[in-house]
Amino acid sequence: MATLYQLTGQMKAIEDSLEENGGELTPELEALWEETAESLPAKVDGYNHVIKNIELLAKGYDEEIKRIQALKKAADNSVKRIKEHIKDVMIANNLDKLDGKACKFSLTSSTSTDVDEVTILQPYNEKIDTLRASLPSWISIETKVSKTELKNAFKDKDITPAGVTFIKNTTLKIR
Repeated sequence: MATLYQLTGQMKAIEDSLEENGGELTPELEALWEETAESLPAKVDGYNHVIKNIELLAKGYDEEIKRIQALKKAADNSVKRIKEHIKDVMIANNLDKLDGKACKFSLTSSTSTDVDEVTILQPYNEKIDTLRASLPSWISIETKVSKTELKNAFKDKDITPAGVTFIKNTTLKIR
């Protein structure tokens, strides 16, 4: 059976022949026309069938991707729960390290800083506004609180400024 490209070429050749013959439809051209006209719907239906099959494959792939992503998420959550359990047991038993034959578990502590910039900057807003007003319009000042510098400034002090929360974090390391 001819391809869609070939059938389209045959239709064009028939049209060209009709034009050359002054529109006269010879028995040979008529037979070729009927053969091509009959083959074209079957070819179109065949292409449609191929398209539908490929679309079904793509839908199946999408479903498989979702299934595998759900399995990955479940595995990731299991690892997270197990690590949290180990960390909780180590904290409850006041253990900093657990040594196995093939690996070691250890707890490390860090402090993160949660900052409410509006509260921290409030005492300085008047000075900042005065400075901004004195500058030309093509210069702007951006105010930003450095969490690292803030943490270092109050590291060894018992005071915590308003708008700042120091959060102690304990993480499990596996080596």
